[in-house]
Amino acid sequence: MSLDYENWKQQNWDRAHRESDITALTGTGLEGHLTTLRVRNLLIPGASVLCVGVGMGKWVLETAEITDRVWALDISHVAAVRMPKNSNFTTDPQKLPPNHFDLAMSLWVAPHMSNHDLQEQVTGVVRSLKPDGVFAVHYKEPLDPNAQLDNREGASDEFSIAMSAMMLRRRKHLASMVSWAGGEVICTVNEQVSQFYQIIEAVAHIKKTSKSLRR
Repeated sequence: MSLDYENWKQQNWDRAHRESDITALTGTGLEGHLTTLRVRNLLIPGASVLCVGVGMGKWVLETAEITDRVWALDISHVAAVRMPKNSNFTTDPQKLPPNHFDLAMSLWVAPHMSNHDLQEQVTGVVRSLKPDGVFAVHYKEPLDPNAQLDNREGASDEFSIAMSAMMLRRRKHLASMVSWAGGEVICTVNEQVSQFYQIIEAVAHIKKTSKSLRR
C-alpha cells in the first residue's frame, strides 16, 4: 500500500469526523442498518454488538438503546467522540475481543476500503465472533460478470476507487477473503441493482467455520 494512500486515508476520515461531513459519513439510523443488512431478529437486548464504521453516530447510539454491550470499530480515533457512554471503541480490528460478538454490522464501509484493509478487518471481526455470531457486511459487486477488475495489491487505480466508495469485489473474491479469515459466507442477497453504475449492492452474512472454532 502506497504511503500516499495511507496518508490520505487517515487524514480524510479524521477530517470527516472533526467536521461532521455528511457527504463522507453515513447518517443512516439503526432502522436502515437492520433493514438493509437483514439482521433485525439478531439485535436483541443483551446481545453483544460490533458497529463497524461509526459514521455520524446515530445508528450506534440507537443500538446502545437496545443493548448495553456495544463496541465500535472505525479507522479514525476522532470517531470515538460519537460513542455512547459505557461503550468500547478501537481503530484496530486485531484488538477486538475474541469470541465475543453475537452480531457485527457493516454498512457503506467495505466499498471505501482497499483489499488489504478489508482483509485485515474481516480477519479481526471473524475472530471476534461467538461460535453462532453473524457478521453482516454490505459490499459492491460488478453487474457485468465479465468486467475487468484489477484486484492486485497496490494497483494504480485502487486509491481513487476506494476514495469514491466504488471498490467492487466479485462474490468469489469476498468468499475467499472470508475463508482465509477462518469464516464462511452463509448467504448473500442482492439489495439493489444499478444499471447506470453497473453495480450490485450486496449483503453477505458471515460466520466462523467449524474448523476455526477448533483452533
